[in-house]
Amino acid sequence: MKFEKPAKFTLVRLILIPVFMACMVYSFGLSNDAKYTWPRIIAASFFILAAVAYYIDKKLMASRPADTGYWHFLDVVADKLVIFGALISICFSDYILPGGFYRHFFFWAVAALLLRELALMGIGLTDPEMDTKRLFGESKIKGALFRFSNLALILLIVIVVLEPVLINHALFYEFRLLSLIFTVLAAALSIYSGLYCIMLYKQHLDSAGSDDGANN
Repeated sequence: MKFEKPAKFTLVRLILIPVFMACMVYSFGLSNDAKYTWPRIIAASFFILAAVAYYIDKKLMASRPADTGYWHFLDVVADKLVIFGALISICFSDYILPGGFYRHFFFWAVAALLLRELALMGIGLTDPEMDTKRLFGESKIKGALFRFSNLALILLIVIVVLEPVLINHALFYEFRLLSLIFTVLAAALSIYSGLYCIMLYKQHLDSAGSDDGANN
């Protein structure tokens, strides 16, 4: 079977998911110093590769006719699994998050982020023709809000994994200041954009119902 370029990049993302998840969860028997460095660097590298493949995939698909077949389905699945896999692996890992307040805060932030994604997936399942572009219409500001919330999620994962490696200062190494800031930012943007999409979808349904009633 000959795969088109977008399909190849979708497969790349799907293959990379278990690789960076394993690096986030397991230290592979390394010593204490190496344990907190190399698995992080390797995991972040593979996650960044998956993120780059995502943006290349979107650019290639934008230049092609709309596809609603099997590969489009896998593309949507890969989008979600990359983020879901990384966030769940970080929560499960015993060496990425420090103990105490931030670990619990990150867990609840992740729960909110996952619920937002599931809510948007529910909209797509309820109305296959409805996506975020149709919800936001032609508004560039509203569309940018949604895209920025996705970018904040990707940056959050990279920063949470790499902050102690890149900045050797107690404020960042132990307290995880940057990770805390981006956790708040990503959670706030995701919750806001998710609730906004749900509100717009309700308005869409109300408008469609009104139009059907008028036609009848």
